[in-house]
Amino acid sequence: MKFKLSGYLTATKKVEDSWVEEIIGNLKKERILERGAPEGEGAKIEEWKTREDKIHINISSGRYVRPHDAVFRLRNYLAREMGRKRKIGVRDIFVERYEIELELDDLPAGEVSLPFATVEINRKEKKARLVLQNLDEEFIKGNAVDRVIKRFCEKVRASHTGGKKEFSRLIEKSAEKEHKLGADPTREMIDRGWVKEFPGAGIWIIMPPYACLIRAMYDLCIDEAAKKLGFEEIMLPRLIPLEVERKKGHLNIANEQFWVCPPVSRNPKDFEDYSDLVEITRKPLPEKLKEKLKEPMFGLAYAQCEPFYQIFEGEISDAERLWKVYDINGPTWRWEGGGLKGLERLNEFHRIEFVFIGTPEEVVKTRDMVLEESKRVLEDVLDLQWKVDATTAVYLEHAGKTEEEDDQFVKTYDLSAILPFKTQSREEAELEIASFHVHKDFYAKRFHWKEKKNRELWSGCAGIGPTRWAFTFLARHGFEFEDWPQAIRERIRKLPQVPRFENWPRVE
Repeated sequence: MKFKLSGYLTATKKVEDSWVEEIIGNLKKERILERGAPEGEGAKIEEWKTREDKIHINISSGRYVRPHDAVFRLRNYLAREMGRKRKIGVRDIFVERYEIELELDDLPAGEVSLPFATVEINRKEKKARLVLQNLDEEFIKGNAVDRVIKRFCEKVRASHTGGKKEFSRLIEKSAEKEHKLGADPTREMIDRGWVKEFPGAGIWIIMPPYACLIRAMYDLCIDEAAKKLGFEEIMLPRLIPLEVERKKGHLNIANEQFWVCPPVSRNPKDFEDYSDLVEITRKPLPEKLKEKLKEPMFGLAYAQCEPFYQIFEGEISDAERLWKVYDINGPTWRWEGGGLKGLERLNEFHRIEFVFIGTPEEVVKTRDMVLEESKRVLEDVLDLQWKVDATTAVYLEHAGKTEEEDDQFVKTYDLSAILPFKTQSREEAELEIASFHVHKDFYAKRFHWKEKKNRELWSGCAGIGPTRWAFTFLARHGFEFEDWPQAIRERIRKLPQVPRFENWPRVE
């Protein structure tokens, strides 16, 4: 790495060249800008000059004592010496231009863009140059420069990965099983009146028979996994403040979420003109409604577990007391955009979220037990065909991070049901219906958890989709209640009838 910084420090009064020359000479003698670095590897003041109350400087360095750190050492030294001898202080620092040169192990697969910096890639020499301009003291002092560098390196690494497919490795699979349906069951569910299309894309009205089947999937997972393994129910909010979204890493997938903008006020007068327009035009006029909204304040829950990690911020935990909870407090929302397809991929859907915190050993063990119980239910109760893959850690994907390579265990398992048709989600004829994760201390650091003896706290989670379980169940067993596995028939007892209109549903 090579760094070049050009900027200035502003004093409280006019400064003279002779004063600064003496102070910088002493600073070099005392090797202030070399402390903590190997011999000859510290920062260097290449050039300086004064102009009224400004001290203009050019600082260069290698990897050690980077200029954005060195400039604060310089400021403190100047302030101390000029304050003692001249009664002059140093008010602030401003960086006009900052060039950072990086040697690349791997070239990015495409273009890399960053806020605050222009990026130039020399593909022949395998180098990158980041240029930042007009940086105030708050930006520099807050370590934002280091985060720009870190973000660039992450984006270069991420450019060579393609998400889960890139890192998918088969771990286990069930025996092959025959499917009653040879195609996506969505069309038949519509015709039978098990679901009804709703004006909102990716949102469906679930009618009694299908609702009953989905509820049976909920109950199965809760009885056979959650309660069996000692999980307790918790009710987590679905409106997630932006700061919690940031710490969770979900602002890096802002394109996949729904955002909530509150009204500009509660005063009906502020909305009277909009109400009049709606009544007169008989149109919802979203562009006019937008004028009446504040900036986004919340995200709708993308993963359900976001509020759980916030519980521990500022609290003192005991690593030996394992927290194990599950949440079913309403739907989850994800913006699928053009990826919507029938009842396979939805904007609004239902999940059971298992979350747990404890020692590293307990967290890994708990994650693995939830996976084992889920497989058992699929095999012994639902009689579905399934497979387990080790995949990219989804929490790292969401936060824009890349996989560590030195771990001796799998961070993420995906559990998929095999289908008789290809899905919108994957090229293969399968559908992910659950995932199981160990986060290590990733969220412990981001949410600033504390442990009473400073021991390591890890977290893990598992998300199970009852709607997807029901969807794949129908593809395997069909719509005739008498053909379903006995355990499901005993749990449901009697399948509800579909409410009817004169012309709906199409199939009796």
